[in-house]
Amino acid sequence: MNKIFILYIIGFFVVSACTRDNDNLDVDMDSYNTDQIVPNEIDKWIMSNLTNPYNIEVIYRYSRNLADVSKDIAPAKLDKVQPMMEAVLRLYLEPYERVAGAKFIKTFTPKQYVLYGSVSYNSNGSVTLGTADGGRKVTLFDVNNFRKEEVDGDRGVRRKLRTIHHEFTHILNQNVIILPEFAEVTKADYYSDWTNAANTAELAKSMGFVSRYARMVYTEDFAEMVAHLLVEGQVWFDNYVMSAPQSAQAKLRRKEELVVQYFKDAFDIDFRVLQNEVQESFKNLYNAQDPADLTQTLGAWLMDDKISSIIYTPGASHYTEYGISTTFSNLWKTFYDAVATQTPTGNRRYLKNMELQFTSSTTMMLQFGYSSSATDPAIGFYAAYNFTFEIDPATSEIKFSKVLPEPTGGSHGNGSHARFKPYFEQYMLPYFTNRVFVADWLPSSIAEDDPLYRTFGGFYEKENPSNYFYGPVELK
Repeated sequence: MNKIFILYIIGFFVVSACTRDNDNLDVDMDSYNTDQIVPNEIDKWIMSNLTNPYNIEVIYRYSRNLADVSKDIAPAKLDKVQPMMEAVLRLYLEPYERVAGAKFIKTFTPKQYVLYGSVSYNSNGSVTLGTADGGRKVTLFDVNNFRKEEVDGDRGVRRKLRTIHHEFTHILNQNVIILPEFAEVTKADYYSDWTNAANTAELAKSMGFVSRYARMVYTEDFAEMVAHLLVEGQVWFDNYVMSAPQSAQAKLRRKEELVVQYFKDAFDIDFRVLQNEVQESFKNLYNAQDPADLTQTLGAWLMDDKISSIIYTPGASHYTEYGISTTFSNLWKTFYDAVATQTPTGNRRYLKNMELQFTSSTTMMLQFGYSSSATDPAIGFYAAYNFTFEIDPATSEIKFSKVLPEPTGGSHGNGSHARFKPYFEQYMLPYFTNRVFVADWLPSSIAEDDPLYRTFGGFYEKENPSNYFYGPVELK
C-alpha cells in the first residue's frame, strides 16, 4: 500500500503542478543556454567567406570534446583565427576552385575546421599539427604560433599550408586510392618509427623521401609529396632533388610523376596548373619568393655535363670592360714569364690562353695554348693536364684534383715537356689543387636580366672572392 500511495501522490503532484492557472508556460529556453553566442566580426567573416560559399563550419571557441581529452591543448587566440582561415581560403580553397571547379572543392573539402592554439604532443616526442577525420573534419593545432607575415619557418604560412594540403590529400585518397606503383618506389625503406633519431632529414633524402615523416608509410609519403610540391613549389623541389644522391633523385622524380598522374587520372586536374595557382597566391598575397634556383647555377650545369669549356684569354675585350682579378693576373704573368724565358731565344714558347675543357660531369682537361711567337696570336700547340673535380650541389663549391696520365697525342701531348711541366707544377697546379673554389656566373657585374648572363662563367676562391678568373662559356 505504501508503494502505491507514494506513486499516486507523486503523480498527482506532477499533474497538479502542470495545471496551475498562474504558471507561465511561455518560456524562452535560449535565455537558459549558456552556449548562446552573439556573433562577432570573426563569425561574420567566417559566415561570409567560408560558411555561405563552401558550407564550412569553423569552431575556434574552445571545445574540449573535439580533440583527444587525454592531452592538454590550449584554446586558439582570437586574433589568430581570421588570419589562419584566410590563408586556408586563399592558398587552398580558391586555387582548387579555380583549377578544378567549384563543384569539386565544395564536394571534397571538409565541412568542419576545429582550431586549437597549441600543438598536440605525442608519446613518441613528435607533435601533431593537423588531422583529417573521415573527410568531414580537419583539426588544426598550433594556431597561436601562426605568423601571417612570415612565409617560411616553423611559424610561417608555408608550414601551416603544408598541413592543410597534406590532410586534404588524405581525403582525396579516401575517395580514389593511390596508384599502387607509388608504394613500390621506396617500399623497402618505410619506417614506422620515423621519429627515431637515426632517421635524420639527410638520411630520408638519401633514400628518396621528401621529409622524415614521409618514411612512415606510403600514404603519408604521398601526402607529403603533394604538400611539398604545392606549397614549397617546383624550384624548391628541384633544388631538393638535385642535392640528393643520384639513386634518390630517380626515386623522387618517379614519385613526382606518379603524383601528377594521380591528379589527372583520378580527378582530371592538371597538377602543374594547380601548383602554379598555389605559388602565385603565395607570391601575390604573402610576398613569397622562390629560392635561388640551384638547377641554373654554373655548378649544376657542370654536374649535368652541359658545359664544354671556359676559356681565359688575356687581353680580351671583356676583361677591359668587366675587369679581372689582380691576384690571378699576377699569377698568370709569373707563369707566362717562366715559360717564355726558360729557354734560349728562338726556342721560347709564349702562352696565349688557358682552357678548361670539361670532358664529363667529373673530369676536366686543363690546357694551355701557346705558340713560338710573342706577337702572333695564333695557337700552335697545347700543354694539357688531366683533373677530376667534385661539386657540392647546394653551394657550387668545387675541388679540383690532379690525375695521371697526362693527355697524349695530337697537339695536346705537351704537358710533360720540360718547357712547361716544372713551371706548371710550381705555379698553376698549387693554385688549382690547394683551394676550394666556387663555380659561378662571372663577372658578377653582369645582371640576371642582361642577355650576356650565363654566357660567361668562372671560379672564385671560397672566402676570398677577389681571387677569381672567368671567360666565355661554351656549351655541349
